Amino acid sequence: MKTFFRTAKSMLLGLCLAACTALSVSDALAADKLILKDGKVIEGTIINEVEGYIWIKYSVAGIEQTTMFEPNQITKIDRDSPVSPAAAVGGDAGDKAPAALNGDPTKPGANVRPGTPKAAVITLGETRDDKQGDMVGIFMTAYALDTMMPMLEEEVGSDGTGVVVLRFNSGGGALLEIIKISDAIHQRYKKKFRTVGWIDSAISAAAMSAHTLEELYFTNKANYGACTGFNGGTFKAISGPLLERVLYMMERISAQGGYDPLIMRAMQIQQPLSCTRLPDGTVKWFGDATSGEILVNRETEILTFNAETALQVGFSKGTASTINELTKAMGYNELDWKGDDQEGVLWKVCKAEKWNVAYRKKAKVDQDRTQEYFAAFNMNIAAAASEQTREGRAKFVNGARRALENVKAMVRNNPNFILFALNLEDEEAYKEFVRVQEKRLRDLMK
Repeated sequence: MKTFFRTAKSMLLGLCLAACTALSVSDALAADKLILKDGKVIEGTIINEVEGYIWIKYSVAGIEQTTMFEPNQITKIDRDSPVSPAAAVGGDAGDKAPAALNGDPTKPGANVRPGTPKAAVITLGETRDDKQGDMVGIFMTAYALDTMMPMLEEEVGSDGTGVVVLRFNSGGGALLEIIKISDAIHQRYKKKFRTVGWIDSAISAAAMSAHTLEELYFTNKANYGACTGFNGGTFKAISGPLLERVLYMMERISAQGGYDPLIMRAMQIQQPLSCTRLPDGTVKWFGDATSGEILVNRETEILTFNAETALQVGFSKGTASTINELTKAMGYNELDWKGDDQEGVLWKVCKAEKWNVAYRKKAKVDQDRTQEYFAAFNMNIAAAASEQTREGRAKFVNGARRALENVKAMVRNNPNFILFALNLEDEEAYKEFVRVQEKRLRDLMK
């Protein structure tokens, strides 16, 4: 009997890096207390903390509200302090608090002046929790970028004045997706938007995809590089003709981004690298460790940039860990950041990004349940085949049909599952595969 499950081809590249952002939730009965630099005291419950930003829930006249405070606003945090009578009933501490998050005039995008350029943030990969994922080819795809493009045109325009920030947070993934992503960015996004990269973590295939962007900004904890390719079946570094093809591909992508190909070569193989910053601000690169004034990579190492080293050699345009810092680094006094405020997110979440997050969550569910779909299909097919009556077979055929519909929904959300889950070459092969499975179900009901 044929089985429905097949293993995916071993065409993955990259080293996985799990970059976690701190997140804590306080549920203590005692109050948390924020002492602000202007002397105000806020008593309530800290519900989120992200890179020094604090979200605290407190009451004013019995009405609960949540406010975000930036690190530069806070003098001291007292956790689980005894609740003061005033705070317990929503007294003067709440009365002194600034406006709630959605109405905070200091949040980027609030009360912008007419004519201010529109901007949006799109996240490519997510490593903060297990609800989403970061793998290039599954959670970070050209398909997602192309699907979001009309939404972004609607929100920020398509005449080149709008800004799209691609925030990278990925430890790598599939070799075959790199050129698709870089082409989507270079050939389509750059023609419609000022498209920049905001690097939190871009390792292996993620860095190779981002390399098509001329403007890269790093967070203060960023990393970028370590692009040695590994065969997903043997987990050995690629070599020979395949390595040469990948090196050639990255020369093309380096040219799109305006980077010396020696930089990416040093990220892929043990290529020594040095450079000299010239008086006019340009950088001259050398494929050895001694010709340049700055040693960038030793001959026994694989290059990975952090925020400091990337800025030192002019690879990064600036270091920005907050959306306000990024705005300034890009040369704007202000931008009209599109979208809505969300707790725990340090920028407005636009319509395209909401779709993007939902896309990743669905892909995560499908990735976790793929074998369950296959097993359910095969089990029901086997059970149906053993039934002697049409009525007895019907129940199991319906179960197999539901499993097949789950697989079809998985592919609709992310066409790359055609390869990674079904081991099929392309859409035509997938259509034929579905046709064959549906015929099996019909034949069982004869």
